[in-house]
Amino acid sequence: MRNGGLWSDRALAHARYLFPIEARGVVSQAWTDVLTKPRRLTVVLLACGAATASGCGGTTQGVATFPPQHGPAFEQPVVLRSRGGLLRTTFTVQERRFTVAGVQVRGKSYQGDFIGPTLRVRPGDTIEIRLVNRLGEPTNLHEHGFHVSPIGISDNVLRTMPAGSDSAVRVRIPRNLSPGTYWYDAHQHGLVEEQIFSGLAGVIIVDGLTQRLPPALRHVPDRVVALKDLQVRDGAIVTENIDSDAPTTRTVNGLVDPVLRVRTNQTQLLRLANISADIFYRLRLDGARFTVLAEDANPVGRVWAADELILPPGKRYDVLVRWPRPGTYRLRTLRYRTGPSGDNYPERRLATVRVAGTPVAGVSWPRSIGPLPQLQRERIRRVRHLTFSENDPKERYFINGRRFDATRVNEVVKLGSTEEWVIRNATGEQHPFHLHVDDFQVISINGKPYRARSLRDTVILPAHGVVRIRIRFRDFLGATVYHCHITAHEDGGMMGIVDVTRAGRRPSGRTLRDLRNMRKAMTTADHRSHAAMP
Repeated sequence: MRNGGLWSDRALAHARYLFPIEARGVVSQAWTDVLTKPRRLTVVLLACGAATASGCGGTTQGVATFPPQHGPAFEQPVVLRSRGGLLRTTFTVQERRFTVAGVQVRGKSYQGDFIGPTLRVRPGDTIEIRLVNRLGEPTNLHEHGFHVSPIGISDNVLRTMPAGSDSAVRVRIPRNLSPGTYWYDAHQHGLVEEQIFSGLAGVIIVDGLTQRLPPALRHVPDRVVALKDLQVRDGAIVTENIDSDAPTTRTVNGLVDPVLRVRTNQTQLLRLANISADIFYRLRLDGARFTVLAEDANPVGRVWAADELILPPGKRYDVLVRWPRPGTYRLRTLRYRTGPSGDNYPERRLATVRVAGTPVAGVSWPRSIGPLPQLQRERIRRVRHLTFSENDPKERYFINGRRFDATRVNEVVKLGSTEEWVIRNATGEQHPFHLHVDDFQVISINGKPYRARSLRDTVILPAHGVVRIRIRFRDFLGATVYHCHITAHEDGGMMGIVDVTRAGRRPSGRTLRDLRNMRKAMTTADHRSHAAMP
């Protein structure tokens, strides 16, 4: 949450432009009351309801920041597939106009759309991307969840791709990389939030998950459900003073309430991915339950069913669903509060499912498609303690009392070792903790043992709570990062650097050189005041 629940002066000056023209007169009349009261979404909802503008989305959909087209046919992002073990493409990163929910808006794009193309690869493949940066600012590219090298031109988030540069990215995917849903996004510190929010994100699928299913399920419909929101002002996606608690338009694959048509009782594989910059989703599917096959692209040792799934930013679930009876059903995100000093999200309808036709014969679903994690049995080399804290009104966020510093290595780890990290949240809002390269096992939450069904790369830290995890740092040397995946918090300093070395005693010379280069590039780019400088 921003500004401790109060409107900043700059946000007040711009907030009325979040609404369609027809509503602005009514909204302007409401500011006298808002100025001296906590900024709560209910105030804005009342203002929008009084205007009864179509752009507000009506009473069912809640507030929208532009008048989107509702109810188009369900479509998935463009798919780029590997051929002969190689996926080669060009990302021309630039500001441009593209269509979101039937409306032309201006944002940032990799290949011309609000949602980047889905990259579909196999274990053992190589991804080669030529990234041409035509933005007036630096950028970076991160493959979220990949267990790959973090150095050189691979998944190196300490690398800066300056404005006007032409950079090569080459990621070699291990043959034993877990199949499932991953994603990619811009990861230039200080600009992460506005670049993801503007459109620089997309899904990656590593094939192989359906091969672990019974033969009758290996060719079920396989659908990407990329969850991403936007706020629009004057025809452009907002890039300054982004407020995660403000009215926003939630999309599925860049569509508002798309209609998916399926056959009665036919199993569907849904790849749920929250590729938003800041907001959470509390998903519920009418008429069906989510049967989870993989969490954060880790096939589960115990398949489990849930009525609801909570997806903080960066989270993914691969799930099976089916509707045994014909009818019209809804995929919704329910009301959700991230804590007493966090955000309050209203309920929204995300998609409509129309089920019809002769029922498909029932097929049994698997009980397990992967190994159960066993890190609780391993010898622990070291226990580390991290505390997340914040000064929210000043948009300053900390780990162990420090903001991110591009010249400081926070933790040095020995390659091949297993460590336990105790992560405390000293704030009144949830923070999704994310670690690059090496997935982890959750051991306990608020002191209660947790029965992990798989490894994961993202876990919610409860408000004023504590999470204990174990990590095996295997295979890859080099420096990478851990951070809060609310990207406003990440940009505001809630990130640290971990360097995996052979001895585990001090940062490597290569890492120190990379950090000096990163600091120099960030300084040259003259980032905003909160970008990285402690």
